[in-house]
Amino acid sequence: MASSFERAVKRNQQKVNKNRKKKGQPVLGSGVENEDIFKGRAFIFPFVLVVLAFMFLTLSGVTKDGVSGFDWFVFVLYIGLALMYFLRRPYLKVGKKRIKTIKLSRERSLGVEDIKRIVVDKGSIIIEHNAKGSNWAFSRLLNLYDTDAMGERLITFAQTHQIPVEDKKALKEAK
Repeated sequence: MASSFERAVKRNQQKVNKNRKKKGQPVLGSGVENEDIFKGRAFIFPFVLVVLAFMFLTLSGVTKDGVSGFDWFVFVLYIGLALMYFLRRPYLKVGKKRIKTIKLSRERSLGVEDIKRIVVDKGSIIIEHNAKGSNWAFSRLLNLYDTDAMGERLITFAQTHQIPVEDKKALKEAK
């Protein structure tokens, strides 16, 4: 299906759903693209922030004045920042024609035409692209991603859109 036709269908569906909502009828379809979401867990940076917070508090207690109210305030801010990064889980969304992830607190996406190659290895996945910035890397060690499930889904995605895939994991298992 052409993308312009998909957009026209989506636009008309939104219009129909808006009218149905006004009349109190249930909406048709979700209007949201089906995406497979693979969530990880960031734990290294929050751990570093907690260590820095305790180090700051300890070092401020060494001075003559001891720990002041401002020191406690900064300590709580560091702990809050660590908690925020720990609770906000990094993810990879694989949609019909796009791949999305969170980078520097923003959702970044790559279209099929931007992806050069996908490298699937044991414990890591690298998506090489033509867009600005470095390649996207997803690791089981650093962010606790389920790289096996992600690899299978990305291989299916790549086969659908004729994107080259280097499956190092399968090559290692074949040897």
